[in-house]
Amino acid sequence: MRDFGRAAKNAMKAGFDGVELHAANGYLPNQFLAESANQRTDEYGGSIPNKSRFVLEVMQELISAVGGDKVGIKISPFHPYGNMILDNPVDTYTYLIEELNKLDFAFVELMKRSPYFPSASHYPADDEIELFGSMIKQKVIANTAYDKATAEAELEKGIAHLISFGTLFLANPDLPKRFEMGAELNQPDRATMFGGGEHGYTDYPFLIK
Repeated sequence: MRDFGRAAKNAMKAGFDGVELHAANGYLPNQFLAESANQRTDEYGGSIPNKSRFVLEVMQELISAVGGDKVGIKISPFHPYGNMILDNPVDTYTYLIEELNKLDFAFVELMKRSPYFPSASHYPADDEIELFGSMIKQKVIANTAYDKATAEAELEKGIAHLISFGTLFLANPDLPKRFEMGAELNQPDRATMFGGGEHGYTDYPFLIK
């Protein structure tokens, strides 16, 4: 756990505004939550409280290291990236959120399932923001596959406080200006993501140089 705290302190020294625990997309915290990965028989495996222990202890370490106002977490309850499959995602994430609500930190980035990675057949069809977002005490940042119209519609529901954009921001380095102007968006080239050289990362055109 101390490694996470040390990394957070280093981020602050480097000038970052805060840190986010990436507990989604198959990363280590996500692996502890998923029975497809977590086969432990000690206090970090088996029951839902045990499987949630790692995430909660890391969050406590981060809060202690740099202060809760500089800490957030990203979770993806129904997103099976990396074959992270939970037996009961609703009960698991309900418990995790209830325990996170007891901690003093800034935000939860709540990632919806990706259209590119269908959920397991036993997963519910519920909207993650409506189901889990309403449980969260901290600020909620909604994420995954939003455009300008769907982002505004999500904010109007009153659950999410902010929307985060990934792929659209990669393809549109001036995304806020394009939204403001109602301008056409560059289309992301998924073939160049997650590897290769600078193509697909630094060569998307701006509206105005």
